[in-house]
Amino acid sequence: MKAAIYSRKSRFTGKGDSIENQIQLCIDYAKSIGVKDFLIYEDEGFSGSNIDRPQFKKMMQDAKDKKFSYLVCYRLDRISRNVSDFSTLIEKLNELNISFISIKEQFDTSTPMGRAMMFISSVFAQLERETIAERIKDNMYELARSGRWLGGQYTSWIQPVKKSHSLDEKSKRKKYV
Repeated sequence: MKAAIYSRKSRFTGKGDSIENQIQLCIDYAKSIGVKDFLIYEDEGFSGSNIDRPQFKKMMQDAKDKKFSYLVCYRLDRISRNVSDFSTLIEKLNELNISFISIKEQFDTSTPMGRAMMFISSVFAQLERETIAERIKDNMYELARSGRWLGGQYTSWIQPVKKSHSLDEKSKRKKYV
């Protein structure tokens, strides 16, 4: 048996659920259910709002090529924060007879209740993404309205050159003859 392990993080922060931590936890879980071979797919710096990610696309192509039997991820929202994309993925995996495992939520997708709970969780993942986006938009609007800096790189900032002047006292005096 071979498992695909997928990890994603929107941006590097150096803390929290790092790509490496996600992968190691997934490997440990997969080993506990008897999986010995792994294909690792990592997308760092990509949003979960869509599935247009390089390693995700590669993983789906490998799924079509029957290179693995399980898809293991750390949390459901690492796969997608979009209900439609998530639903399409699960349908595709079912067509290919690939089991989906999310180690944090631990849904039993072989039962109707387990599948329902998985989809309810995907709704909340999308809600979280949309709430964060709305909060950021409101915050940016308020900063702009109050005339404050919105962040990012300065567009026309010139770093001042620090000069050191040393004037000789004699050169300051003019000699009158």
